Amino acid sequence: MSKKLFITIGVFVSFITFGIVWFIFSNINEPEVRLSEITFKELPGWEKDNIKDALPALYNSCIALEKIDPNKKLSTEYIDFGTPLDWKNFCQEIKNFKGDNKELYSLLEKYTIPYKLILKEKNDGIFTGYYEAELKGSMKKNAKYNVPVYGRPYDMVQIDLRDFAIETAKPKFFAMIKDGKVVPYVSRKDFEKSPNAPILLWVDSKVDLFILQIQGSGKVKLENGKHIKLGYDSNNEHPFIGIGSLMKEKGLLKQGQTSMPEIKNWLLENPEKAEEIMAENPRYIFFKINEKDGPVGALGVPLTPKRSLAVDTKYIALGMPLWLDTVDADGNKIQQLVTAQDIGKAIKGKIRGDFFWGFGEEAFLKAGRMKSTGEYFIFLPKK
Repeated sequence: MSKKLFITIGVFVSFITFGIVWFIFSNINEPEVRLSEITFKELPGWEKDNIKDALPALYNSCIALEKIDPNKKLSTEYIDFGTPLDWKNFCQEIKNFKGDNKELYSLLEKYTIPYKLILKEKNDGIFTGYYEAELKGSMKKNAKYNVPVYGRPYDMVQIDLRDFAIETAKPKFFAMIKDGKVVPYVSRKDFEKSPNAPILLWVDSKVDLFILQIQGSGKVKLENGKHIKLGYDSNNEHPFIGIGSLMKEKGLLKQGQTSMPEIKNWLLENPEKAEEIMAENPRYIFFKINEKDGPVGALGVPLTPKRSLAVDTKYIALGMPLWLDTVDADGNKIQQLVTAQDIGKAIKGKIRGDFFWGFGEEAFLKAGRMKSTGEYFIFLPKK
């Protein structure tokens, strides 16, 4: 090998090595989430949304922000959403807003700046749906209504580790006292064998109650036509196990038939096996009677159909407006303004959302079949 060729190969190898090292280090130092400022016209479907439909959600978020220390940072692990004070002028306008779609678009353009989330990996995520369930029930047990809906158990206690000067990611949790010790609360199976909790009312379907526990809130229509609103109160702190995957593993569902409506139909058609399957999810949700209008999300305000979104608060602060770009289960575009107002045990990820469809059977069919790719864009306040 000639000296000239040897030097050429050496230079080439050095160049390739430098490139690999540079690529590795640049990826190590690259943040998981970056923000790229964009124009409003770059938002998919901008000015095509009937944006005034989002006004109740914006109003409720502003009411929630007013209750927070005005100088408290609304930062997540990766994004600084400012402070309630930074949103004060925007919220004042929202609370007094009487205009049309065009004026609401102008208001957003006046007070906010849109940003696209740039991720290390692909720049899209998964969007599912949830809804407010409706069950049929009675305040008294009878032959038809014989499935109890339980409130928080008498022997359940809530522990807050901050009372003991212990700081953790999850300071609050539910447990029970046994033999002088704090121990985990019992699983679904054990609770149902020997329930120790107040009965709020009675419903006619174990399957509908199970789905209500997944949703976290709903309404019960009584025999006299009156509705009782049920909200989430507590849980037994056991992990949630989705029965759809279990049923698929057991060959109980056909390939591709794992949507909530399909799962519900199977459970109703196979009542004996349904109880065995449902018992494999150890988590149990306890309810309370809710006086507020509509289901209440983690932000503490009523959710607005098709305008409230459950998010991962590691990335998105509650109360913040977002521009959503995804599709429903039938492929129809959802390009509109929504507000981060809720969380969910399974709603985890940089771009991840649970779209609130509203109340009733139609909302159930929409929500239960939704699992769409898409993205959201965030709005930050002009300071």
